Amino acid sequence: MNLFSIFRLTLTTITSLIFILIIISGSLNFIVRSSLIYDYNISTYSIEKRTSLSLEKIKEINLGIRTYFFNEKELLDIDIFSNKEILHMKDVKSVMNFIFDISKILSIVFCILTFVLYSYFRVYIYKLIFYSLSLFLSILVFLGTSFLLFFQELFIIFHQIAFNNDLWILNPNEDYLLMMYPEDFFRDVAILILVTSFILNVIVYILFRSLFYQSK
Repeated sequence: MNLFSIFRLTLTTITSLIFILIIISGSLNFIVRSSLIYDYNISTYSIEKRTSLSLEKIKEINLGIRTYFFNEKELLDIDIFSNKEILHMKDVKSVMNFIFDISKILSIVFCILTFVLYSYFRVYIYKLIFYSLSLFLSILVFLGTSFLLFFQELFIIFHQIAFNNDLWILNPNEDYLLMMYPEDFFRDVAILILVTSFILNVIVYILFRSLFYQSK
């Protein structure tokens, strides 16, 4: 393999990974906004029983959190949460905003790299997306298995990396945030984000491949 081929493969791999990150960020954005995952949580993990709250109150809190992630408020205004829980949610919102901001930058980088790959290496976008699909399949199997087997350990490591304080260390028997959103719920959400992202990757690949062959 010559230097030209190595550079093309490296650039293709980097661009494909960037596309995967963009897709994952988009899936996170969609899932957090959707009421379905919250309704799933209520029924699957018996949230009414865990919290002794009414179904109406739980749905009101879910709506408040969903809205909070995408509004301009600095602090979450839900009366049953302690000050520690509210400050932790502020940190969570900051992390999510960081992810979405990085995704916007990556989208621009992806467009530039896609243009470079096509202009100088004749790598068509549908081939690029197919390559990302192949990479994503490996990532999906690896992370999916890891989440099923070691989610608690990975969950803790994520919090240690993402947050520079101990506000995330809550009591599952006293703090409503953990009673309403147990660890298993976050595992399910993580797996759903991966699966949704993979399906979206497949759809985008089929779309661009169809457009390519129609244009020939």
